[in-house]
Amino acid sequence: MLTSIDRVMIYAVLCIISFSTIMLTSHHSTGLFAIGGLLAAITGLWVELTDKSELEQQKNQR
Repeated sequence: MLTSIDRVMIYAVLCIISFSTIMLTSHHSTGLFAIGGLLAAITGLWVELTDKSELEQQKNQR
């Protein structure tokens, strides 16, 4: 099972890859998958970083 830190890292990498894809392609050929990936990564990061109950549980388990 992935911890919250692992999931945040995965979302951050997805965000960097999607943002780089959008920046490196021409404006006329920007793909829907790159924009969707960026929005999904931002949403995932927001959900992971605002869920304080899981972070507190992981701190208490250590």
